[in-house]
Amino acid sequence: MEERICECPHCQCPVPGTAIPVNGHYYCCSACATAHPDREPCQNPDCDCHRHGWGGIKT
Repeated sequence: MEERICECPHCQCPVPGTAIPVNGHYYCCSACATAHPDREPCQNPDCDCHRHGWGGIKT
């Protein structure tokens, strides 16, 4: 099975196999899936995707 990469525009983190699609897209964490509310950081401490101001698809 091919590894999925988070669909947050500035994130390159792998998506866990247990991830549930949000509007048909897969994200590595809830922060990316909800467009980083209040600049909530990615689950990966080395990832700075939340600093770009937009993450995923707001639900």
